[in-house]
Amino acid sequence: MRTDLYFRGAGVPGPDLETRRKVPGSLGFSIEEDRVIDYLRRDGRASYSSIAEALELTRNRVSEIVKSVVDSGQLRFTASVNPRMFGFQVEGHLHIVLRGDASALYEEMVGSSLTTYVSTTTGDAGLCVQVRCRFETELVELLAAIREHVEVLSIQVHRYESIVHNIYAPTLQAEDESYLDELDMRLIETLERDGRAPVRVLAEALGLPESSARHRMTRLIDGEIIRVVAVPKRDFGRAHTIALGLGVRHQGASGTCVEVLSRLGAEFIATTTGDFGIIATAVFNTLREANDFVETLRREPRVVGLSTWVHLQIQKEDYSVAEYRDTRQR
Repeated sequence: MRTDLYFRGAGVPGPDLETRRKVPGSLGFSIEEDRVIDYLRRDGRASYSSIAEALELTRNRVSEIVKSVVDSGQLRFTASVNPRMFGFQVEGHLHIVLRGDASALYEEMVGSSLTTYVSTTTGDAGLCVQVRCRFETELVELLAAIREHVEVLSIQVHRYESIVHNIYAPTLQAEDESYLDELDMRLIETLERDGRAPVRVLAEALGLPESSARHRMTRLIDGEIIRVVAVPKRDFGRAHTIALGLGVRHQGASGTCVEVLSRLGAEFIATTTGDFGIIATAVFNTLREANDFVETLRREPRVVGLSTWVHLQIQKEDYSVAEYRDTRQR
């Protein structure tokens, strides 16, 4: 295995090892650390042994890396939920055009139980917000509250038809919330607080034997009801902190463009109604990778328009349900 290059996104080689060497106070983490973190972003409960085998590292080295990034607050483990399973029928993306100091709006959006993703951005919209509601009235009320802020000039609403891919949350169409009992919900909320909680801790929280707790967790994960993931703090200095948002206008059906985005390694892909046919997010090590990704997409014959924006500061990234349930029950 080559150790001098690191590939992701559009397949462009990343910086050499010397420029990625971890130095206290400098930007970037070592290739080893990035690879371990990326593995855990896709499977937050992966064993250290399986990670070590897949990445050709020692188990002790994997354990050392994980402990370091967790203890320093650079990584947290949580469980994200399948939104359809919990009755969230209305999902979408808001482009909010701003002027002046909108810090009060930022705080309000981060604190809302209806938002899963909040980011300041480049481009005409100063703020991008991903929303998740159970009822149409919740979205209407949220938009009305946003418009109360004098700093808001306009809101572009992009309703999701389907979330095709989300690295941080299950997207498989599921049944309804009645499929889950109270013990399932307690298990989910425990995993939301600590996605790598030992089975012993889960069993204590549920008042069940460890074998029963493990069986419930396995059923929820295998059934695409929840996904346990590692969520990095986006501004903590990893090399790949270039998060690019994309609004794709296309001819015909969306399938071909979705396939291209998937092949290029987009982290989030949703088909939408409105001006864009697809909204996506991709993350890169370098501007060169981002450029190659965008140029490849522009060459796709079915792409007739492409808008891009850089996420400058991701203020919220949370796909849990505990806060929403607590809010609705008050």
